[in-house]
Amino acid sequence: MKRTVKSISILPAYRLKAAVALAGAALLSFSLSTAARADDLAVWDDQTYEGQSAVIEQLNKEFEAAHPGVTIKRTARTFDDMKLTLKLAVSAGDGPVITKVNQGAGDMGAMVKEGLLLPVDDYIKNYGWDKRQSDSVLARDRWEDGKFGVGKTYGISGLGEIVGLYYNKKILGDAGVALPQTFEELLAGLDKLKEKGVAPFMMGSAKQHLALHMIGAIEQAHIDASNRAELDDLIYGRGGSWNTKGNIESAKLVQQWAQGGYFFPGFEGISGDDAVQLFISGQGAFLISGTWYFGDMQHNPDIGFMAIPAPKGISKPMSVGGVDLAWAITSLAKTKPTQDLAGAYIDYMVSEKAAETWANAGYLPATSLAADAKPKLTPLLTSGIEMWKTLNANDALGHYPDWSSPTMLKTIDDNTPLLLSGNITPEAFVDAMDKDYQAYLKDKK
Repeated sequence: MKRTVKSISILPAYRLKAAVALAGAALLSFSLSTAARADDLAVWDDQTYEGQSAVIEQLNKEFEAAHPGVTIKRTARTFDDMKLTLKLAVSAGDGPVITKVNQGAGDMGAMVKEGLLLPVDDYIKNYGWDKRQSDSVLARDRWEDGKFGVGKTYGISGLGEIVGLYYNKKILGDAGVALPQTFEELLAGLDKLKEKGVAPFMMGSAKQHLALHMIGAIEQAHIDASNRAELDDLIYGRGGSWNTKGNIESAKLVQQWAQGGYFFPGFEGISGDDAVQLFISGQGAFLISGTWYFGDMQHNPDIGFMAIPAPKGISKPMSVGGVDLAWAITSLAKTKPTQDLAGAYIDYMVSEKAAETWANAGYLPATSLAADAKPKLTPLLTSGIEMWKTLNANDALGHYPDWSSPTMLKTIDDNTPLLLSGNITPEAFVDAMDKDYQAYLKDKK
């Protein structure tokens, strides 16, 4: 829910060729000597931002150098492009062997159902991925008989993600607004900023999903982790209803902000990514979005990051997030050597070395850093790492609402502009989500 740069196909200039296969090359228990004779290893990823793309290029180069004869044929696609093309490309036989894939029912779930992804449980066991990431994180890549969160595992992610509150320290200071410690203080601060003629929130709703993240983040900040079962059941397709007081109140609040002048003027014609760039340039006091913008945000030292402040009475508030799109192996990996090479590639992408490379670039890795790692942490990343530790310790990592059904993202995207413009009520917005979800549950039976 976050990529917008035009899709690009990249074949690195540093590709290494070998006329003869590397004999005896091995990583852990997997012999790659046969697999290394492959001319190309087609890989799709969604790291289209400049900083992220540079990290992927570096990691690909290092993997090729360690596996002479292997050439990474990289295609970078935006999140939305990936949703539109991945399943079709793999079905047609001209897609990637390795790909990033969204974990929800509409993407990973649908591809597992059609036999387009291969389970990676053997690689989890042999490479020890379950020692690098918690079981609750790996569970977000599990599907079995249409059930989310259980069964075989079909991927693993390289980056952690948290949707939180970006703030501009200078703007807040100039307006005499203290950093909010509770949700009630946040609301009071927004009112004070508006009175002083400062746009409280940067927002862009023409493209991408800032409004979705705002609604979900506010709603989940009002849930204590000890009461997360209802949300988990919704996301994992176990049942329940989106039609709750909390969801309606969150939608109502965001509608009031949109209608009451709390968003940056003209937000309806601004894309999410453009809104972020405006925020980096010093426009708007707050912005609700995810850690995937750390690389961009670090260019303005006035910008900080924190969890959405919880209302009074909530001791362990949840935060929308988890992990980025998962690395997965598609059914186009026809042979065991090719599958093993794909497993080795993914292993490198979630290794401690890769985690340190991501951290040095200012991004939040899902794999814990090695004990002796000494990355150059930005203030933003330091905040993100501390939040990641706290959320995991409190079992408070939340979910993206669109994971709950194959069509939920479209339903939310279709109705969000209507909500923000006041053309539908908050009750109607939530009802549209619930109708989508109930139809999905019915189809599963």
